[in-house]
Amino acid sequence: MMTALAQDYPSIEFLILDDCGTDSSIDIIHHLQQTHARGNDIRIVSQEYNKGIGAARNRILKEAHGHYLYFLDSDDLIEPTTISIMMSAAQKYDAEVVMASYERVELFRQTPQKVLYQLPNMVFTKPYELATYAFSQYAPLQANIWNVLIDLNVIRKNNLKFVNTNFWEDMAFKYDLVTYVDRAVLLPDITYSYICRENSLSNFQNRDEIKKDEILRNVATMDTLKARYQKLLWRPYFANWLKFILDTDYFIICDVLRKYDKIHPRFSDMELRNMLFSPLSIAQTLRHGNARCYLYKLLCILPPAVSIKIIKLIARIA
Repeated sequence: MMTALAQDYPSIEFLILDDCGTDSSIDIIHHLQQTHARGNDIRIVSQEYNKGIGAARNRILKEAHGHYLYFLDSDDLIEPTTISIMMSAAQKYDAEVVMASYERVELFRQTPQKVLYQLPNMVFTKPYELATYAFSQYAPLQANIWNVLIDLNVIRKNNLKFVNTNFWEDMAFKYDLVTYVDRAVLLPDITYSYICRENSLSNFQNRDEIKKDEILRNVATMDTLKARYQKLLWRPYFANWLKFILDTDYFIICDVLRKYDKIHPRFSDMELRNMLFSPLSIAQTLRHGNARCYLYKLLCILPPAVSIKIIKLIARIA
């Protein structure tokens, strides 16, 4: 909160979502409302009960009063110039979205480490340009929705919502968002510190047991993107869009196979193979897909045991 309140940009609403946590966070916010110089700009909205991150973000989409929206997660930090840097780019290019770079601070290691995720300096001004870039290779844009400045008109005009889950809701939203955006800016400026703590919601490092349900919820989130394929079918980037989603499913399968003994209950070969389900028919895949899409379609119609053996072989070779 102190890094948010330290912004040098003058006109900001600090919207706090109270999701009925069990610590003293809201007491701290109330204190800041009363004592900080920008306390009058802090507004709290409360859920009736703890609904999780997807529902929390959707409430923020509904409640925010500003022209642009910027997500700052509750345990992360931003630079004093973050909002002014991003607003300057938004105003210069009339951008609907501005994405800046960040550092990942890994506190779960014996010695904390910092890893930089730096974007190129790019401006997109035409339809499909941003989405074409986003799906041109695997994840040139990170899945985060924080450190992204978004025109609320784009969100509300297209009725964009987060999946109501605690798993990968940001990935699904971001990779849906880019398909609606014509004007966007990528910035190499490091404006955000993503703090990774042991046992945080987004960090599953060093665990002896992983619940199968966590993985299934990740898969379900990706399935929400698959369900939107018809609106993108004739877009020039569609084949790479589909490849991106199926690649993600493939990487989930590979991760499950690597950590098989840690996951309970176990996955069957059929469950793993079915993660590669594509909503396209064989004819549609041949018409709208690419070579990788053809491979995934083949794997999904082969017998499960054969499919998983081929996946293990590909993973070994790769």
